[in-house]
Amino acid sequence: MSVADVDTGLGADLDELAGLDRGRQRCECDHGDDDGYSPCGRKAKWRVTIDCTCGENHPRTVELLCGRCLRTARDAFGREAITARRL
Repeated sequence: MSVADVDTGLGADLDELAGLDRGRQRCECDHGDDDGYSPCGRKAKWRVTIDCTCGENHPRTVELLCGRCLRTARDAFGREAITARRL
C-alpha cells in the first residue's frame, strides 16, 4: 500500500487556501444602492480585513478589493482598522 492509496478523509477546501491562484479575482466592494448589491468588478489586488469601528464589536469582515476601493475603505474606516495583504 502506498501513501497515495490512503484516504484520510481530510479533503482540503481549495477556497480556504490563501495564495492559491484561482483565476482572475474581482473586487467585491459594494457600489450598489439600497436596492441591491453591485460589486465593483475591477481586478482585485488586496485581501482586506476590516475591524468593526462602530463600537458594537461586530466580527471582522474580509473582502477582496482593488487599489481604489482599498483607499476608499481606509478613508471610511481609518488606517488602524484595516489590514491589507497582496493577493
